[in-house]
Amino acid sequence: MNHTLTLSLSVLLLSGCVANTTGVTPSQNTALNTFAPSSNANAKGGAMQRSLDSWLKEEWNPLMATEPTENTKQQSDGTVVTTKTEPTKMTVSTQTSEGKTIEKVTNATQITTTTKAPDGTITTKTEVVPLDEDNTPFTLQKYVDKWKSYLDKKEKMSEGQPKEPANWEKLNKLPGIGK
Repeated sequence: MNHTLTLSLSVLLLSGCVANTTGVTPSQNTALNTFAPSSNANAKGGAMQRSLDSWLKEEWNPLMATEPTENTKQQSDGTVVTTKTEPTKMTVSTQTSEGKTIEKVTNATQITTTTKAPDGTITTKTEVVPLDEDNTPFTLQKYVDKWKSYLDKKEKMSEGQPKEPANWEKLNKLPGIGK
């Protein structure tokens, strides 16, 4: 009796998961997805990848972003020229030999030049210049330079804040291990 019940439940369960048509992949099988939804199609990396992505987004990118700069110069005739540069993104369109248009978002610099003449007239000119892509091979020295720049900026931001305890200090505070 017990074997018959187990067999009938197994057959019922497996028959519900069979695809309605042949050749359907498991992710497209609606009966299977209601019972055991597949998250592989929507998965976004593993724990290490998610940790790296969040660190890059929350810490690396804000620290390494170039700051907007503003330059003001007064010319001999009394004209004041103010140039402001700031990082931005721009879309670049290219046409393939087949006639398809490919759009790519790239880093750029927006340059805004404001000129104030002695008679009081103000003219503003804005220009967006794409940054050249760095196609040189990656070297260990580039990594070291970037890491040093990151650490220098992080130290400047952390000045005046309490230092986070090191792992060995945390371990020493544990009962039975530390003091």
